[in-house]
Amino acid sequence: MKLIDRIFRAFTIVAVCMALVVPCLAQRKITPVKTRPGTGGVVEQPETVDPKANLAERRDAEGHVVFVDTVTGQEWVDTTLVKKDKSMIYPLLESVTVGVNVWDPVMRILGSDYGIGDVWAELSLHNRYKPVVEFGLGACDITPDGQNYTFHSPMAPYFKIGINYNFLYNNNPRYQLYAGIRYGFTPFKYQVKNVTMSPGYWDDPVEFSIPSQSASAGYFEFLAGLRVDIFKSISLGWSVKYHAVLHESAAPYGKPMYIPGFGKRGTAFTGSFSISYTIPLNKKPDPAVNTETGERIE
Repeated sequence: MKLIDRIFRAFTIVAVCMALVVPCLAQRKITPVKTRPGTGGVVEQPETVDPKANLAERRDAEGHVVFVDTVTGQEWVDTTLVKKDKSMIYPLLESVTVGVNVWDPVMRILGSDYGIGDVWAELSLHNRYKPVVEFGLGACDITPDGQNYTFHSPMAPYFKIGINYNFLYNNNPRYQLYAGIRYGFTPFKYQVKNVTMSPGYWDDPVEFSIPSQSASAGYFEFLAGLRVDIFKSISLGWSVKYHAVLHESAAPYGKPMYIPGFGKRGTAFTGSFSISYTIPLNKKPDPAVNTETGERIE
């Protein structure tokens, strides 16, 4: 019983202490406020400062909001309103380029017996995507070594359409590294002349020709190339092409060995060398670019 009485007394003492201490701890502290002399005891209210009181706004040439501190004269751009596009920093209609492919004329000078040349035009979208159209003329007069015939195809047109992708789209447009695809089509004629057969019954060689045939063919090209500006807007470009025939008209005397714009059948790879001139569609100077982040430097 004595132990129980002691425990009861201890709990009673703790309860009384808590009843006296807790209200003191919960009492709210009041910070004294000084009154301004002559105000009749009216409490002085703290002054509020408008953080924009010394700021003025204006817009720069690109339409960005610029804050100006009228006290210090410091300026900064409101970056929350600036649209950042890391993928394409050039405008949609960046430029138009026209060029001439001098590969075939050079090859003819060096002894090739087919090809004439072509011209092309390219529209630059964001300096990244480059739709291309081409028009050219082709002809050939081939007598294969060790063969007894001559394959002749008079001058015929060919057309190509496709697109290039510039891997250096966030860099200076004067330097381009690209890959592309083309679809080509041509209607043309051809004939085989001076076909000589082995001696006949009277030991005389037999000669004949296959008459002119009308034909058409479609083909595709994959290419990779490089273009470099050498003087103002004049550029030189090189490319390597892989191509294959997609479809062609029926050939009762055998498939033609040459197709305008494609070249000799059986040759999977070819090349091109072009001289071009670029007409800018955006008159603004090229933006400075951070080469590490790819962002435009304002």
